[in-house]
Amino acid sequence: MNAKNLFTFVAIIVSLFGLGFTFAPEFMGEQYLTNPAWINDGTKVLAQAYGTHLIAYAVACWYVRDAGSSIGGKVMLLSVFLSNLALIVITSMAVLNGIEKTTGWGQVVLSLVLAAWSGMLLRQTDRVVA
Repeated sequence: MNAKNLFTFVAIIVSLFGLGFTFAPEFMGEQYLTNPAWINDGTKVLAQAYGTHLIAYAVACWYVRDAGSSIGGKVMLLSVFLSNLALIVITSMAVLNGIEKTTGWGQVVLSLVLAAWSGMLLRQTDRVVA
């Protein structure tokens, strides 16, 4: 459970979601939204923008995976930690309010695992990098 494994795992998972949102926003909407009628040109553009951001995030994770306890590695760990905490809140609210299907709970569980993993690694690097 080291940073290299975390960044590699995040890069792979986030790439899959990013590619889906970028190139198949309607499919992703049908998988997650409780009302597929909400999919319109505006939501497609937002999904594609989010998807390209996820792809860039995956590339960053991929290239920083060998950074170890450097400042860049620590910053990326913090980014993984904070973004997953935010995803937990946002996705939970979306599922509880009936916007997303129960499929969203899978994202919550994944984000909990990633937040815990990156948080644990952040605590370890605090002792190494001063």
